[in-house]
Amino acid sequence: MAGNTTSINFAPAANDHAFVVAIDLYGNWQWGKFFYNVSYAISDVSGCKLSSDGSSLSLFAMAN
Repeated sequence: MAGNTTSINFAPAANDHAFVVAIDLYGNWQWGKFFYNVSYAISDVSGCKLSSDGSSLSLFAMAN
């Protein structure tokens, strides 16, 4: 799943940061990442798709 966070426990500051996390079929956290670019923060991820062979992940995101 993906979206937007303002949590300072997950991202480096309370401003908008995009995130993507993976949860298994049992609801267990597998991995997670917030996204930040030096020039422009990536503020939201509104779509994500895993390739059919599981080798790549495509994200649709919005930068500030």
